[in-house]
Amino acid sequence: MNYIRQLFKRDYRGFESTPIRRENVSEKYSVKSQRDLLKGYLVEDFGGMCIYCGWNCKRYGGASFHIEHIKSQNDNEGLIDEYSNLALSCPICNTTKNKKSLPSDLDPLGEDYKKLFYRNNRGAIVPNNTITAVERSLSEEYIKILGLSKELYKLDYIYSSLNIIKRKSGQSGQINESLICSIQRILDFIDDNYIRNSKLKF
Repeated sequence: MNYIRQLFKRDYRGFESTPIRRENVSEKYSVKSQRDLLKGYLVEDFGGMCIYCGWNCKRYGGASFHIEHIKSQNDNEGLIDEYSNLALSCPICNTTKNKKSLPSDLDPLGEDYKKLFYRNNRGAIVPNNTITAVERSLSEEYIKILGLSKELYKLDYIYSSLNIIKRKSGQSGQINESLICSIQRILDFIDDNYIRNSKLKF
């Protein structure tokens, strides 16, 4: 569990390492027949994860994921074909953002952007409590424009955590007491937030 908390503290989206875009991409977004190839590059470069929320296309369905223009196409026509302005985005973030411009020119892969957000121990994406008032206001704008306050990101946090635990236990070849405690904490989280608060009878 410590690894999971540290991972999401380092990058609220759960990137284990910062994605690196490939260089010298000749394909153009403006050429519709080249978009599938571009999307394939982005899936590889971003490890299949949404640049804004970290949702993995393997869980949601890769075909549903979008090619995102970080700087809006409407306001930055000269960047439409720039691979450095493209990213992989889940349909939730991309359709929520729609044609709106982001509130700053921060690179979503950069440290100044990452430090604006935090995944609390309930899995919610919230403004980081260690930032300045100006940065907090910026963080809140991003959360609103991208829809990062949606409840589904809490469930995605649980799912991601369980996958990390599964992977880590497979690497070690044995289940230990620490792993069992981690799984129990996640199950308790589900109990506290979803089963007990629902009207379903068991």
